[in-house]
Amino acid sequence: MSTVVVYSSQTGFTKRYAEWLAEELGCQAVSLGDEPRFDASGFDVVVLGGWLHAGGLAGKKWFARAREKHLQTRFVVFAVGATPVEWTDMVEEALAKELPSPEFDDVERFYLRGGFAYERLGLPDKLAMKLFFKMQEKNAAADPRAAEMLEGMRGGFDGTDRAAIAPVAARVRALDAAAVSAGSAERA
Repeated sequence: MSTVVVYSSQTGFTKRYAEWLAEELGCQAVSLGDEPRFDASGFDVVVLGGWLHAGGLAGKKWFARAREKHLQTRFVVFAVGATPVEWTDMVEEALAKELPSPEFDDVERFYLRGGFAYERLGLPDKLAMKLFFKMQEKNAAADPRAAEMLEGMRGGFDGTDRAAIAPVAARVRALDAAAVSAGSAERA
């Protein structure tokens, strides 16, 4: 059975996770930036990695079309963002917004901490971040999370951790094993 990791990355953190995961699973990693019309035909398990921005998930439109077109394919999503993993309320809220119930209840989802590299952003995102920084400055005095986020993002950081892919890889392997078993049962 076959698996592919498809990803959308702007500053490289999602790409790093996608490549680590593909290496771990022994499969291909495909950038939607290079192949925006990538066809997921022929894959039993498709893993989408996308970065969260202003509550949106990069790659979501491709993902929605691929799910519609490939009804027998199992999908797993990992979202990468700057929010600390420990801030589960914020992480769960963002994932629930992007992958709402009941439409996406069958999609396994994971959150991996990425990083922030202002210098790698495009001009529109740099302008948006300047506004974000101003908003966080106003909130920082009363909100410790806003202060922590502002401090980390001002200097930039890399929060990627190869060990964080372990639960994603384990779930993909389980789905792949189930697909193999189902395929064997169908042939019997």
